[in-house]
Amino acid sequence: MDEIVSLTRDIENLNLADSFICAPEDTGQYLRYGNNSLKLLHLNIRSINCNFDGLLLLLHRIQSHLDIIILSECWLSKCPSLPSLPGFSSYASDYKSQNEGVVAYVRVELSCDVVFPTFDDANCLLLKIDDKIAVVALYRSPSIKNIDRFLNSLDNTLKQLNSFSTVVIIGDMNINIVPNSKDPNSDDYLNLTASHAMLPAYVLPTRLNSCLDHVILKSPFSAVSLVLDSLITDHAPILFCIAMSTRPKSLKSTTIQQDIPSMIQEIDKTDFSSILLLTDANYAALILVDLLASIVQKHTRKVNIPNKKRIIKPRITPGLLKCIRHRDKLYRRHKKENDNKILKITFTRYRNFCNNLLKRVKREYERSELHKAKNNPKATWNLVKKIANLNRKQSPTEELLKLADTPELSVNIANKFFANVGKNLASSINLPANSTTSLRSSVSDIHINSSPLGSMALLPTV
Repeated sequence: MDEIVSLTRDIENLNLADSFICAPEDTGQYLRYGNNSLKLLHLNIRSINCNFDGLLLLLHRIQSHLDIIILSECWLSKCPSLPSLPGFSSYASDYKSQNEGVVAYVRVELSCDVVFPTFDDANCLLLKIDDKIAVVALYRSPSIKNIDRFLNSLDNTLKQLNSFSTVVIIGDMNINIVPNSKDPNSDDYLNLTASHAMLPAYVLPTRLNSCLDHVILKSPFSAVSLVLDSLITDHAPILFCIAMSTRPKSLKSTTIQQDIPSMIQEIDKTDFSSILLLTDANYAALILVDLLASIVQKHTRKVNIPNKKRIIKPRITPGLLKCIRHRDKLYRRHKKENDNKILKITFTRYRNFCNNLLKRVKREYERSELHKAKNNPKATWNLVKKIANLNRKQSPTEELLKLADTPELSVNIANKFFANVGKNLASSINLPANSTTSLRSSVSDIHINSSPLGSMALLPTV
């Protein structure tokens, strides 16, 4: 039961990736998540020794900050040592035949744990990032026709990753998953990944008219998959970019209410005998799903959420919201009855209690968020900026340089303005009519005696 609930939650939070075909030089037009994203490149390299120079040329053409590079079919049996890539750490899987092997290049500043799981009929590397993102890098040789052992190993690996909000399977599976594929292994493979709430990020062809290089994804975050039009080998490179955080959600004004007892009661009264008599299992399943969906829709309604019950910040609970509204209600009563001392004391005490409670909840929430991001320096600094309110847009200073014809004259005008602020304020003071003339003159004649820079002296001010 717990597995079903977990699977349902993952499916509800699932985001499908956008997919495109483009040249390596045009990837910047599609990678729209900025620095707060994870970028992976996969390439079936067909011997890392022979085609590593082609990979370097591809990286130069992409001109994007990649975090992880996955290479499959590396022919590790012919590669005693991995080629180095500046700024990256390298990891290699085991291999059995001469053309096998998976290699991962991980950027050195990325906090990542690399695991070498036992995998039947395939090469596998498992990358775990901040206990939130898991990347399963795979290569399955096409020489193995029976994929039962492969699927069993994949199923066991995915079961160990249920706690990760984002799971990515990436690599060359040699299973064609294009729509209406005639590959006999396609359905079993996709059914297994779907049972773990994972769907293909794209079904575009990566080798001739077949989609053999896959990105299978489970994530609540937005993602983009790019099939690059650059053939180093007979497989197209894949660039995959996923956002590391969700976009700000608009405030929900409605909620869905379902009358579960009425649904159960109507299902008990429904006659399913006509469906049981059908001989086509696929058609029977379609009719059953449509019937159940109509019952659910009949007893489901959309309800508007009142403004007083809408939660704006994640740390504010319904109880805290009620506390805030009661504090504001006491304040309005206190403003109307200023002479009521009992009401004043009641309001003051409740206000202090509510404000202290809100501050404590805020500190605990921020502490927990910092603890979650402790292994990710980028996320930690983003959180620090958010807490310290450092993300405010600052007014540009370039306008000050346009006050005159040249920047030098503009700077002189700005300096003159700030240097005379005190004098201008003093001269604008309107003194009473009976004030002495000497006082008026002393205000306008205030000056600061010049003295050598860095001197230490007490000079007369009059």
